[in-house]
Amino acid sequence: MNLENPRSAGDSVIDLAREADFPLGGLQVSPSTREVGRDGQRQALEPRVMQVLVALHRAQGAVVSRDDLITRCWEGRIVGEGAINRAIWRLRKLAESEGDFTIETIPRVGYRLISASSGPVSPPVVAETGSPDAAGLPEKAPAAATGTPSRRRWIAGALLLLAGSAAAWLLWPEPRWTVESSRPFVATLALEGEPAFSPDGKMLAYVSGPDVLSRKIYVRNLAGGEGIKVTRDAYDDASPSWSSDGVRLAYVAQKTGEPCRIMVTTIPAGEAREAGRCAEAEATTIAWQPGTPFLYYREFKGAGRAIFRLDLDTGAKLLVVESKAEGACLCDLHISPDGKSLVYLRSDNFQSDYNLVLRDLANGTEKILGRIVLQTMSAWVSSTAWSEDSKIVLASSSHGSGSEVIAYPIDGSPPYRLYASATGISRMSIGRGLLAIETNVGRKNLARASPTPITQPDVIDPANGVTSSPTFAPDGTLAFLSNRSGADAIWIMKPGRAPFLLFDAGSQSLGRENFSPDGTRLAVAINTAKGLTIKILTAAGASVASFDIPFLSSGLPTWTPDGKGLILFDSKSQRAVRIAIDNPAQREPVAAPLWQAVTIRANGTFATRDDKPGLWRIDHGTVLINGKYPAHWGPAIAFLGDDVLIPDFNAAGGARILAQPVAGGPDRVIAYAPGAEDRRYVSKMTVNPKTGEIIYVASVLSDTNIDLLTLAKH
Repeated sequence: MNLENPRSAGDSVIDLAREADFPLGGLQVSPSTREVGRDGQRQALEPRVMQVLVALHRAQGAVVSRDDLITRCWEGRIVGEGAINRAIWRLRKLAESEGDFTIETIPRVGYRLISASSGPVSPPVVAETGSPDAAGLPEKAPAAATGTPSRRRWIAGALLLLAGSAAAWLLWPEPRWTVESSRPFVATLALEGEPAFSPDGKMLAYVSGPDVLSRKIYVRNLAGGEGIKVTRDAYDDASPSWSSDGVRLAYVAQKTGEPCRIMVTTIPAGEAREAGRCAEAEATTIAWQPGTPFLYYREFKGAGRAIFRLDLDTGAKLLVVESKAEGACLCDLHISPDGKSLVYLRSDNFQSDYNLVLRDLANGTEKILGRIVLQTMSAWVSSTAWSEDSKIVLASSSHGSGSEVIAYPIDGSPPYRLYASATGISRMSIGRGLLAIETNVGRKNLARASPTPITQPDVIDPANGVTSSPTFAPDGTLAFLSNRSGADAIWIMKPGRAPFLLFDAGSQSLGRENFSPDGTRLAVAINTAKGLTIKILTAAGASVASFDIPFLSSGLPTWTPDGKGLILFDSKSQRAVRIAIDNPAQREPVAAPLWQAVTIRANGTFATRDDKPGLWRIDHGTVLINGKYPAHWGPAIAFLGDDVLIPDFNAAGGARILAQPVAGGPDRVIAYAPGAEDRRYVSKMTVNPKTGEIIYVASVLSDTNIDLLTLAKH
């Protein structure tokens, strides 16, 4: 007799294309198309989420362990807890909206799916030991009310009831904000965003325009009608903020290469005046303190950042908050409706998460309400908003599969999730029981640069979400980052083959990655609560080394030519260092302070600076090769033979790529890159060593809209 049990179908890796459709309560589930729905209304699930749903359905009510889910849905790859948690969370959100099933957590074991058609599972009723009812005996007759013992018992019972009622009243949880419904408010082919409710909640100010260089301020009545254009200047207008009386509106007029201007105009169509000007910053966000002439804004201050207060009556400026850390961020300022508190997002550098900081404007004390995870790949800006009673701060946070809005009570009560969406959420504002949100439905794909002018990107890998950081191995294998699966992950595309997933980051976010010179390893930056972890993976996805650093810096990591070390930025010495893969504690300087994107090649060592445009050779003295290379450019330097590639993405005729001989001489236009954006960390260029093709990141769909969510307290 053969006692060995064969591997059941329920244990196999789930191939969605081969899975048959099945009913789930009143829902119809179609794994092959990743859709669920009823009555002709359908919605798509992420591939991994659908796999988890199929795995739980296969079990027919039995418990499925987390290890089994990893085997069936992630093919046994090493994934973080967050990857499973996110998939379960997405299914529970579906269950909440449809009501056809529930997913039960069995602590320390796994999960099981319960269909609504099976009926609810009720726990057995256990009779209390010693109770007359438990024995089936009749209840004793009460003692006479006139008897002294009975009266004492009655008084004691009444007092106990009163005490219990008082305790229940004191311990009754505060009502929580919830989202009752949502609807689109402004949705056109233009970019709409940065909503701001008027103080009476009857009007919404927002920005709208064809691109982020020419937006204008509009106001729109919530009762109906079209938006009214408020500004008509030659700048990009942003960050609208209302005066307390709702008569005036402050905003920022910004233009590349110029310090931003702080403007004030009357509503609906008054004359605009310049109330102040930034010292260095080309863009900023502003917040008007209710009942005062004070406007708060963020600005550069030396190598750090600061928040200033501008007196609109006198023009006087006062330093309010300062961070001297290079690369710090003091972002998204909002003042409470009662005018007492300022909330803002603060990070120590471009790679760290944000602290949600609450500042008392009367005495200057601050406290941290929470920590907002910075998801590099999402490309969606975290934002904050105040409740109308000044008791709650809302903060949005984006991740690979969408965004969520968290409510942070300022009294220190635990935060709670208010809203979640599969799209990106950026700016927010609250007024009269409504939450206005800027939603991002954009898409970024890998595209092939063209030697002749073209109007549309030549996309090589169409996919939802954001794709970034492409890098080639010597054999033409392409690796890149993408959140198409619902989480940040590394994907591999071999020549002539479809992409496949190599490494799933789960709940963590990925920064950049780079192939080693021989193509056998990948260095990837993973964002953590303390900074970054640099992980070295084999071409098969196995981890062979790992170490932590606080900061990544522009254009890094790069490999040493021998493949034995990585060049990264040491925040203590403020210089690029070589870190040995087999001994990460060994760190040797490779450049003087302030040099970024240090790249060592056989024909020289090249670098950029974060404080000014240009690309230099720095191994024998300092020689400027090309002054057009943009400052703050995040991706690594790309080479094509003996030429270095120069991004010229703001050219009047459209984005293009220049080739600059490293030996000297004039640059020349070598390719055109429609859809390329001058965005830090995203628009990396790379060259296929086999074909010489230039691959870049193109914005295929760029659109933001404004939705209105109806709020209620329960």
